[in-house]
Amino acid sequence: MPTTKFKLGFETDEPDIDLEKFQKSLPHTFKVYHENNGIYISVETARDEDENAKYLVERELDRHFFLTCVKISSEMVLRRVQSSLVMCYRIHGDLPENITPQKWNYDLPIMLKLWSIAADLRNEFRLQILYYFHIIELTYPSKDSYPDYTDHTTPPHPLTECKFIRHLVAHAGEIGGIQLKLYCKYLDMPEVMFDLTDSRYQSILLSKLILLEEQAKKAIQKYIYPNA
Repeated sequence: MPTTKFKLGFETDEPDIDLEKFQKSLPHTFKVYHENNGIYISVETARDEDENAKYLVERELDRHFFLTCVKISSEMVLRRVQSSLVMCYRIHGDLPENITPQKWNYDLPIMLKLWSIAADLRNEFRLQILYYFHIIELTYPSKDSYPDYTDHTTPPHPLTECKFIRHLVAHAGEIGGIQLKLYCKYLDMPEVMFDLTDSRYQSILLSKLILLEEQAKKAIQKYIYPNA
């Protein structure tokens, strides 16, 4: 029987976990055991090193955390490992030559603070989406700024799409609104709010982050001096 193996990680060097009870809580296709001074879970799967098993393991760990407050992470053990270097960088620039003191209003300090916070959340794209839309909403509070969406074969207005993405991330459950249903049809995804357990859903929304960032930047540029 093919199996997929996961190494478990704990917040402390001495895991506070009853392995016997933990094993009883798991499906019969799971096996928990000690190996090389670590704790592992082996899952019977359709093929070796099955990526789909990650979801099965994580939902069990989420259940365990809810019941015990013991936080456990999992990492798939691979026979062949491919590595890549991921770099995050910012291009630093100079202040404009014609810079003068800022003409402040009530909203701009809030928007700049939200922009700064979002920039530090590179691994939390859902929170970034919420912060970016908060910026957009401060500049465009009127419903008239978000044109109605009536045709799923064409993309929505950028501000309307930002609103849709924010709704999908901020809420849970099935979708009731007609326009949001049309948008899901446009994206070719289920008519449900953001599904944390669906990697394809996450990938779709992650690809929209740049849209929110661009629109938030434009919203700030309406007020910041000098105007871009």
